[in-house]
Amino acid sequence: MTETTVGGSHGETAPPRPLEVDPYSGLMLRLLSAWIVFVVFLSFVTVPWLKAGNGGDLTDPMIWFYHAIMIPTAALFLILCTRVFTLHPWARYVVTRGAIVAVFESIGLLVRGYGELHNVAPVAALGTWIDLPCTLVMFLLTAVFLIGLVATTFIPRAGKAVSRQKIEITWALFLSGVSAMTWVLFGMIYSASEVGINFGFWASTQKEPLSSLLGNMVTSHSHGMLPAFMAGIVLLAAEAFGYSRLGGARKQVARAGVGVMLAGVALFSGLYFIAGLGSYSIPTWFPFGPGGVNGMAMDDTMTGLVGVGTLILAAAMLPEVRQGFSRLGSAVARRFNPVRASVYLTYVMATAAMFLYGFYIEMNESQFGFAALPASRAINDQIFTRSHLLFVFGALPVMAVLLVAAEIAGDTSRVGVVLRRWMSAFMVAGMVVTLVGMGIWVFSTPGHQASWAAGSAGEVAYITGQALMLVGAVIELFTVRSANREQGADLGVVRAGLDPAGQPS
Repeated sequence: MTETTVGGSHGETAPPRPLEVDPYSGLMLRLLSAWIVFVVFLSFVTVPWLKAGNGGDLTDPMIWFYHAIMIPTAALFLILCTRVFTLHPWARYVVTRGAIVAVFESIGLLVRGYGELHNVAPVAALGTWIDLPCTLVMFLLTAVFLIGLVATTFIPRAGKAVSRQKIEITWALFLSGVSAMTWVLFGMIYSASEVGINFGFWASTQKEPLSSLLGNMVTSHSHGMLPAFMAGIVLLAAEAFGYSRLGGARKQVARAGVGVMLAGVALFSGLYFIAGLGSYSIPTWFPFGPGGVNGMAMDDTMTGLVGVGTLILAAAMLPEVRQGFSRLGSAVARRFNPVRASVYLTYVMATAAMFLYGFYIEMNESQFGFAALPASRAINDQIFTRSHLLFVFGALPVMAVLLVAAEIAGDTSRVGVVLRRWMSAFMVAGMVVTLVGMGIWVFSTPGHQASWAAGSAGEVAYITGQALMLVGAVIELFTVRSANREQGADLGVVRAGLDPAGQPS
């Protein structure tokens, strides 16, 4: 049974509409989802993610494992965007065919990570030379996608005019994508320096050592990439859930939320761009305490605007949680979409971890000490550094993309509906348990201890929560429609109440 609920206020239904994507898009969607889950599982059981060290920051091997997960996640995100946003056929063709490169890049990153983890230099070098050309291809692939977005707003396809609201959110996605590509470029420059390309000429113009310049660039890359990518995920989900059909006060509130998000993206992008290319040191707002060490980092307030805008946008679209899931079962099941609710919960979890835990630590740095001993709670700061990187910037965006995939391409048969409910239940439970465990672990571990786990059961809860999310991700693999079902309705647009061109249906 295929349901095509229109995102209007009365829950009308529309007949199935033909897909504008070819079967290869569905094949790539399933392949990328399976590869992401495989790499997550592999890293979960083989990578010492929670081993103390490096001041809580990720070690070099962990960085490559992390990218091995995130690169195919980004490719899956692009595939989903071709389902929801209007693109010219040439752009869709390039994106869907080129996304396979993400798997090869992920393989290279895994090889590089295991080579460095086990100190096998030839293996690490092999991974590097697999990774670098694939990174360049993925960069160009993303550029084609962004050009395709702009092209549809200036040169609509014949008979495929795009609504004004969809043009607005298309440009918002484009600007977030430009920000993300800037940080990819910074990362590519750093990687190029590792294989002998010298950027000393620019360092000399900045009157700083080359190592400082590269350090600034990789810092801007790591700090700017995920907020920009997460903004893109939010915009994708919003359009898939019906942003372009909003009207009245909810439309204006949603637009305000997108505006706040874009303000945050613009501010942190400008700040990280200047800091990455030069020697500008990002200041702290309202410093106080010994030596002014306590206070709010200016860049965190700007990235925080993305979270604030996300919550405003999600609040405006809360009624859409009732749309587009199933007419089977009880009245509650018919009027509540657990997949969409789970996507919204990823926003809340990220905000809670960063605003409640992170900002509290920043306002008490005299105790936490930027993960540096001998501050009385430096160990706690190290735990937060590692745990929030793996949860907020790791697990949550991956889960959000997989959830959106399940909503856009999920099987709406009775079995598919049940599977998506179980998937959502495991992911929600995992997010909540991880957040609670993280809080217990970060704030209950005694100071001046050599072990991160000393005196705290929070680590056990944290690991358990991550495992529950992984189980939900495995279930997601069985929710994606088979090839024959993909000849039915394009749920990515029909559930949003749009025809394939992005016009209200």
